[in-house]
Amino acid sequence: WKKSPSRLGSVWEVCRKCVGISYANGVALSADGAWVAVVETNLNRVLRFWLRDADCRGGGVGGGGGACPRAGETDVLIDKLPGTPDGISRAPDGGFWLALVAPLSPLPRHLAAWPRLRTLLSHLLPWVAPFAVGSWGAVVKLDERGRPVEALYDPDGSHVATVSAATEVGGRLFLGNLGGRGVSVLQL
Repeated sequence: WKKSPSRLGSVWEVCRKCVGISYANGVALSADGAWVAVVETNLNRVLRFWLRDADCRGGGVGGGGGACPRAGETDVLIDKLPGTPDGISRAPDGGFWLALVAPLSPLPRHLAAWPRLRTLLSHLLPWVAPFAVGSWGAVVKLDERGRPVEALYDPDGSHVATVSAATEVGGRLFLGNLGGRGVSVLQL
């Protein structure tokens, strides 16, 4: 990579402040650009890392403007999820789609101390999950404040399972999955 003097440097500054996140997996920027949602897979939650205060235009971490009170702070956007979160994307309405790759299991928390083993098992998930937890598919729609407003489930995984990504375009929801051979499309 060739280092660019543009915004990439400020992004690296922001990421250094996110050290300590347990298996950061998905990221999505809020509609107003004030914060970024970071999926913390092992702890079954989504964090909100503030880039700037919602009322503070242009400042914040790496923004070059004045001080913003919330810039650099982290809080929990949503936790106590019904499954293990993976990918997150911003929806056209400013909310988010959160992919849940598997029903809750205590295994990721127990593996937190062994990151290499955790990483290895995460790559084996598509083949291990059906035996360990059964086939299952889920995606949760969050509003712009991180509150759940809708949940879509395939309880037996007969249509889609191990959902790892969800993107809404033109009234359709595209679902990526770890174990499938294609992309599932759902008319909303």
